[in-house]
Amino acid sequence: MQPTNTKDPQYYHKVVDCQWGCPAHTDVPGYIRHIAQGEYTQAYLLNRESNVFPGILGRVCDRPCEPVCRRVRVEEEPVAICRLKRVAGDLKADFKEHLPPIPKKKNGKRIALIGAGCASLTVANDLLPLGYEIDIFESLPKDGRVN
Repeated sequence: MQPTNTKDPQYYHKVVDCQWGCPAHTDVPGYIRHIAQGEYTQAYLLNRESNVFPGILGRVCDRPCEPVCRRVRVEEEPVAICRLKRVAGDLKADFKEHLPPIPKKKNGKRIALIGAGCASLTVANDLLPLGYEIDIFESLPKDGRVN
């Protein structure tokens, strides 16, 4: 028997409907399992692999995963997947030690990001560990993070 190819998105379409319904293909069963075990930081980190800001998404997502949740096959309501994402974001511990390190030696390239909203902060999150210097220009007094 061949091992399951989890790199193939069709696998999730066949097996885990909620994960396929999620535009980011977040490992929904995995982070729900962590939450059920009280492992909120691990749930947050698992979410963060496919979505840099799970705490924000847990508040604003239109929940495309819930209508396709398999639980509706046996009960009337789907699992509250989006609210669970919010719970993990709210109850996580300090996770900075789990983030990729930012190299002391930069690669010599600078990036200017206009606006400190989710898109720019995501770009900064992806490029800082690669050694880029980031300059964020924001006209408002606060950035787009949720504390």
